[in-house]
Amino acid sequence: MRAASLSLGLGWCFSALAAFVGAGAGGCAGGNRAVIGATIDDDAGVEPAPIRDAGARDAALDAKSDAAPVAAEEEAPPTVDPAVSHALLSKTGEATGLAPLGLRFEIVELGSELPWAFAVVNRGTEAAQVDFDARLLTLEIVPPVDSKTKAGAKQKPRKPVLCRLPADIVPGSVDPALAIKLEPGEGLVENFDPRLYCLGKTPSPLVEGAQVSPRLGWAPKLKVSWHNGKRAEAPGTQSEPFVAEPSEARGSLPANGADAGERRVKELSGSSLTLGSDFANDTHAVEAPLDPSGLMLGITGGDATDEGAALATAIFTNRGKKKQDLYFRRELITYEVSGPDGVFECEPEPDLRAPDRSAFQTLAPGGKLSAVSRLIEMCPAHAFARPGLYLIHARFDAVDAGTEYGLHAFTGRLVSDKPALVRIRKGELPFTPSNGTERVHVGE
Repeated sequence: MRAASLSLGLGWCFSALAAFVGAGAGGCAGGNRAVIGATIDDDAGVEPAPIRDAGARDAALDAKSDAAPVAAEEEAPPTVDPAVSHALLSKTGEATGLAPLGLRFEIVELGSELPWAFAVVNRGTEAAQVDFDARLLTLEIVPPVDSKTKAGAKQKPRKPVLCRLPADIVPGSVDPALAIKLEPGEGLVENFDPRLYCLGKTPSPLVEGAQVSPRLGWAPKLKVSWHNGKRAEAPGTQSEPFVAEPSEARGSLPANGADAGERRVKELSGSSLTLGSDFANDTHAVEAPLDPSGLMLGITGGDATDEGAALATAIFTNRGKKKQDLYFRRELITYEVSGPDGVFECEPEPDLRAPDRSAFQTLAPGGKLSAVSRLIEMCPAHAFARPGLYLIHARFDAVDAGTEYGLHAFTGRLVSDKPALVRIRKGELPFTPSNGTERVHVGE
């Protein structure tokens, strides 16, 4: 299945990375100096690079049209690999335990660098209405056993880590656009990137040996009681919203009370899985070859309220044993971005200024230089209009050695080894593209 999943991305994996990289080295490190450039006019003279699979989305947004972006998305090809859909269907058929309304919810992991996928399949006997919304995903991750613990020693209880979207992203009610009727034997499949939900968890809980238990929906309300000084929890009276309910009885059941709890579902739970060696700690990984100059380029991202607040920080580190001069302008950095709608490139306007002496920086051994850029100034218009996770690589092309100033500054290309993760919380487009969900059928 892992080989078949390589075609998954269409906006998630870096299919064009080989051409983008060319040559270079990368790394991630902190910085102590920030450089923020002036605003670049996206509409002035330079045609922005197209976003693959997004069609006429930019033009539609510029015209403030509500219908055009949807039409453009519907023309895009499906994003879920058929082999992944088949694997999820099989997994829902093998699952055991409680299946409210006959609904089976499962996920599959496809490695540390590719998106995973989740599915809800109706294996019951009646139609059900399901709020198939990726924003409702929660991953409860139990860390692996500490390998440093001596044999026979008592292990401390491992506290689970909850990976979920921030509260301002998770809807407080059912999204009518995502409430889908599933007949018996029908299901829905969609890709998701677990890093979107675990962003900000340091260190990342997505490591080898970790046990992942997925849930979809809103946590049920619990009734807490105490007996002989011990805390006890039992299901309480449930109220809207519900992630699933019988389709034919929709609207005729009470919104609250015991009857609602029996026929409406607050949350679906899936089978747990254990992460394999593909998630081995990066400290055991082989580093990329170091550039002969000793310079390395890293990039960091972060959490952003919207595309206007999205930042990327390029970090130059001198890993060599000698000092190194560097001519830096942020216009010399190109970003390649993989997001929900495809892979695109952010290439600022050419820097036509003659290099001046003040633009050359000297990095001592171990020295660092960081440069912060607002992505909205560097990238095509509306490139980050859809909420979600964006993976960003940086490329730096230096061409001025500063010989007129008696310098021998670095010339050549540096490329970041690992992508920065940038999460956009809110945007002009829906969280899930219209072609992001696949309908599947048992037996096909």
